[in-house]
Amino acid sequence: MAEVNVLVIDPDKTVRSLLKEELELVGYKVCVAGDSEEGLKLAKKTSFSIILTDLKFPGVNGFEVLKKFKEMHSDVSVIGIIPYYSLKLAIEAMAKGEVLDYVTKPFNIEEVKLVLRRVADRKYLLHQAGQKELYQELSILDGLTGIYNRRYLDEVLRREIERAKRYSQAVSLLMIDIDDFKQYNDKHGHQTGDEILKKLASFLVEAVRATDMVFRYGGEEFAIMLPQTLKQGAVEVAKRTINLERQNVSITISIGLASYPEDAADKEDLIAKSDAALYQAKQLGKDRICLWGE
Repeated sequence: MAEVNVLVIDPDKTVRSLLKEELELVGYKVCVAGDSEEGLKLAKKTSFSIILTDLKFPGVNGFEVLKKFKEMHSDVSVIGIIPYYSLKLAIEAMAKGEVLDYVTKPFNIEEVKLVLRRVADRKYLLHQAGQKELYQELSILDGLTGIYNRRYLDEVLRREIERAKRYSQAVSLLMIDIDDFKQYNDKHGHQTGDEILKKLASFLVEAVRATDMVFRYGGEEFAIMLPQTLKQGAVEVAKRTINLERQNVSITISIGLASYPEDAADKEDLIAKSDAALYQAKQLGKDRICLWGE
């Protein structure tokens, strides 16, 4: 793979020096800037493949600055740097298409390297293939509902659990399934079924908090990830979800809930426990919430 030019923009000189040193050790060519103005000047002189930038500068609209970078180099990939508690900012930037991924500070340098490697690999694959299908496959959004997809759940949940482990926090996961969806499709047709999926996806997004994330897990199954949330807090979100779902849609849903670290040791375990709780909800008659271990 060709040499990858990286521009690091961060107001903290120590952060800039650390990232430059560590990233150059693994083969990146790195330039650094202390603010967005200095970064834009460097971008006028050099074509960067990746920009790793703080998203919050005093008195500066970060999204406007990112647009200027994109205007200079339309194919540049931007990775946002955010405080670990500001996941919402990163998600907002990704939803707007302004950043491709994010890292948190204080840094886990191995996580930074992993994210850069993934972004660099993605750029390389897209360049080599030049295929729309591949781009869609690498996307984080579900094509039908417009919410996040299962692939992105795997990525974000892994990272959130690593973060929760580092800062002694909790992460909860709701697995949600539409009851008797096959019969609904058989009765009303697949087009109506698709409309129900889209409507439910919108309801779920409205039901949760700004920091929570909704995913289409597959078929008629959805997932909601709740960062920094203990099981009891997740129960309250699940109750709102069921109540909201009953307002305008002629279906019911079942929900399974589990939390890290109370119920599960890692990402795979958390998904499995939430799924098992969902299965129990189905076995007990559907249209209900079940918690792992209860």
